[in-house]
Amino acid sequence: MTDSTAEMNATAKATSALRDMVMRRRLMPGQQLRQEQLADRLNLSRSPLREALRILETEGLVRYVVNQGYFVAEFDESELRQIYLMRRLLETELLRTARRPTEEDLAALRAHNQVVEAGGTAGSITQMLVANRRFHFALLGLSPLRLVRREVERLWHLSEAYRAGYLWLPETRARIVAEHAMMIDALAAFDIDRLVHTAEQHRSASEQTVVGLFADVTGGDGESAS
Repeated sequence: MTDSTAEMNATAKATSALRDMVMRRRLMPGQQLRQEQLADRLNLSRSPLREALRILETEGLVRYVVNQGYFVAEFDESELRQIYLMRRLLETELLRTARRPTEEDLAALRAHNQVVEAGGTAGSITQMLVANRRFHFALLGLSPLRLVRREVERLWHLSEAYRAGYLWLPETRARIVAEHAMMIDALAAFDIDRLVHTAEQHRSASEQTVVGLFADVTGGDGESAS
């Protein structure tokens, strides 16, 4: 393996690890990213870590502040709603261009949803987050629009830490599993209109809960509530 290939692999590893830490709420919105500590934690040199931070900055997941360094990106209520707006437009197009599923596709979706349900029963937010992502991207992956899907992935990365908060609500966990099952049923019948409608209800309920929790924390004005 050449030095350049090894460096690229190390950068890819660092980028993936940092995304995963945000998704699992090991790094929180607004948290400063101290490179020396992260390099030790990930067993990487500083060079690939710096490059990974630059990549994540272009994606919007982290931000750079002059003389202070990198921070996990924070969003206000308006920005969160814009993320959901973009998701709505792009995900609807992906669903409308989905191919007819195979029995293996449907079995995989049901398996992911079972893991979501098991995570909810066990109270494991991380398990639910990971399985929920796998469910949705297996579903969206039925579309041939790979570039659109890649952009949707970026939007999910941006809001992951915020979306995790609403999984603490027991009623939300039950709703997610039930709506996933409804989407699987619509897909199995290849009723795309019903699939899009159910997915829109699912996403809208998520948006209202996430933004509602955000408003509770900030006092509804974008400032931290006391």
